[in-house]
Amino acid sequence: MNVAIFRRSIFVILVISWIQLSEADPEVSYAGKVFIGLSGDVVSLPVDLRYASTHGLKLTRVAAGSSGEQAGLELGDVLVSIDGKAWTNDQIRLSRSWAGEAEVPQPGRSIPILLLRQDDVGDVSRLIELDMKLRRFPRTVSEPDGGPSNAQLRPDLTELVTGHERLCRFLISACGFSGACDDLWERLDRSQRFPDPERLPIVRYVHRDPFRLERIGRELVEGMLVGAGDTDHSNIALMRCVRYVLTDFCVPGGRPSSAFNRGLPETPSYVGQDLDGHLAFVEHILARAAVAHVQAFSQISAKDVRFVLEHRDSLLEAFLDHRILSYDPDRDRQRANLRLLDIAGRVDIDALVRQAGWICRLIEGPFLESLQNAAAVSGRDLSAEVVARRDTPHGPILIAGRARNRHDEAAHAAIFDFGGDDIYAGPQARSVWGLIPSAVLVDYAGNDAFETYERFNQACGDLGVGVLVDLDGDDSYIGTYFTQATGFMGIGLLVDRAGNDVYRGMQLHQGVGHWGAGLLIDEEGTDSYSAHLLAQGVGLPGGLGVLCDRGREGDRYYCKGKAPSGYGTTGVFGGWGQAVGLGYRPYASGGVGVIYDAGGRDRMEAGNFSQGGGYFYGLGVLYSGGMDADHYIGSRYAQGFSAHQAAGIMIESGGDDHYTTRYAVSTGLSWDESVTLFLDEAGNDRYEGGGFSQGAAAMNGISFFVDAAGQDIYRGTDQAVASSNTYHGGTSLAFFVDAGGQEDSYPSKLNNRIVWGGEHFIFADLSGDLSGALSNEILKASGLSRDKAEWSRSSGEAVIHR
Repeated sequence: MNVAIFRRSIFVILVISWIQLSEADPEVSYAGKVFIGLSGDVVSLPVDLRYASTHGLKLTRVAAGSSGEQAGLELGDVLVSIDGKAWTNDQIRLSRSWAGEAEVPQPGRSIPILLLRQDDVGDVSRLIELDMKLRRFPRTVSEPDGGPSNAQLRPDLTELVTGHERLCRFLISACGFSGACDDLWERLDRSQRFPDPERLPIVRYVHRDPFRLERIGRELVEGMLVGAGDTDHSNIALMRCVRYVLTDFCVPGGRPSSAFNRGLPETPSYVGQDLDGHLAFVEHILARAAVAHVQAFSQISAKDVRFVLEHRDSLLEAFLDHRILSYDPDRDRQRANLRLLDIAGRVDIDALVRQAGWICRLIEGPFLESLQNAAAVSGRDLSAEVVARRDTPHGPILIAGRARNRHDEAAHAAIFDFGGDDIYAGPQARSVWGLIPSAVLVDYAGNDAFETYERFNQACGDLGVGVLVDLDGDDSYIGTYFTQATGFMGIGLLVDRAGNDVYRGMQLHQGVGHWGAGLLIDEEGTDSYSAHLLAQGVGLPGGLGVLCDRGREGDRYYCKGKAPSGYGTTGVFGGWGQAVGLGYRPYASGGVGVIYDAGGRDRMEAGNFSQGGGYFYGLGVLYSGGMDADHYIGSRYAQGFSAHQAAGIMIESGGDDHYTTRYAVSTGLSWDESVTLFLDEAGNDRYEGGGFSQGAAAMNGISFFVDAAGQDIYRGTDQAVASSNTYHGGTSLAFFVDAGGQEDSYPSKLNNRIVWGGEHFIFADLSGDLSGALSNEILKASGLSRDKAEWSRSSGEAVIHR
């Protein structure tokens, strides 16, 4: 084949993004995003009178489920022309290769393709003509009437108006941005109209209305904190939180608070029973949980379960290697991953929550105290390694004494260890398919070591439920992969009630949910959380991942160090953790990732894509309580971010905080049909950023940056940057407000100014607090001069007099 590959290979966009339909034909209804699924190397073509192109594209990838695959395109084919477009230079972009530059590629349309294909020997190239039918994103569906609206999802919030919303809406109108912003909101709504099965209603809700980000972020955290001072009820609150995120948010006309209480079972009595009676109670709870487990997997065959167990490591490795699954060069693995996604989506999350609700009865304070008392009066030796055993159809039960025990035996359905500096080396609250649908481990006291190199361990709901509770001691948790409160088609819960604890791991770690939930709860102490990648509150498709530290001591969080940045930036690592919701582009929408830290002087450090953000229809929430001075160190996409149809929230309650980045693109930004809220409520804060930070938006993004009080310092970049919108046309909105009236320091902006412009940005430094400023701004709508504001619409600036 007489083609020459250019030394400079270009990367060709796999996904053709949504383009505003009204620009091409206002009568054409939106039919979803087109997925071509091709990439390759630019090559020069031999002169041939049958086509006009001088350059073509030699295919190196044909993604599973794409338009290209369905049309029969093969690796090594050389595209000569697409839709009649002739390529006469090496600047080939498939997303711009349509007949007529403004024409919108619509799903369902067939377009002509010309390609060269080698014969079996590889000596002769045949020119082939075929039609390629444009396909929508894989696994997406058309919903009647576009699915439930936001008013239907949460009618209780239709009248809610936050402080920054009132100010922002006024300024949008005053600055002449109303028409552009109305179009922007419509674009966000359209991007949600064709969901895949993993698309969570909570994500759709905030994405369509970013002014609801603050309320939903607070609501989600408050759901985890219900009963925080009462350990008997806090576990039930956690199950309500799982339900709220994964199922009940979308109950039409319902409120999450009422939905939390639905379906959680009543506990049978163990009061007055001897030790055998308590063991019988445990067996009874295991049996009831097993019934719920059967219901959870009733739509998944044994054959499909075997397929999941055989291929899930490949799915996770493909994501770890490529992030975008369609970039995986292994076509067979791509197809297997699509099948796995379809299978996993059939798990009944509500039944899993019921199963976990039953198991939570075994970690309630009154039961644990009663069990210990029953053992004490049983005549058994509580200093022995083994106090009692019982075999059950759902796995063995072990009561261990106060000796220094080493637990490395086969998996148990339940272990209750009364004390000692124990070593846990075997299965640690890990469900096992076909043997142990639910596993619970409770350690009463001691400085314990939980260590494992096995995957899917240490409070892991592995196609089931795993619950680990440590009541006291300075404990050490060491794992490697999918450990420490993780759920894969299951629910994993790790609760450490007291002590200065250390959590270490590698990846997929410390609160990760994937078609289920992983919740790591530390009640108190000075704690250290360390991992390298995809850790610390990560919500993968269909999942909720939570790391909740309720103590008010200073903690340390670290998530980077394993892999270099995908951007190739020298010295910058990937992170993909610390409160992030991630999807599998382009096949499955992301879940919800949450970190809540109640207080203390904390240090949080991570690599790219970390610290309160979402990626591909995911949602990340980082909420820091207390009034202590915290230090946040990020890299690219950090500290309140969103990218590719996602949502991100970072809320800092107060303290003299320090925000910095090892590169750029941090602290309140959105990219590509995404929405972000960054809110710092109080304190004299220091912001050190690189470009595109501190309230930035592009490619139909919306970013709200709000610093509500304090004398703040901004360094390294200009604030309120609205950048290019070349992906889709239209505009973005970058909104920055610093309130409080104190003298802030900016690289170029001035205090007591409102400045706007650009595609579209609004910068506001206010002379008073946010609530006071709102009153003044609202007055300006009817008579701007009355409140001593001098507006100059031509210069786009208002000077607010003190």
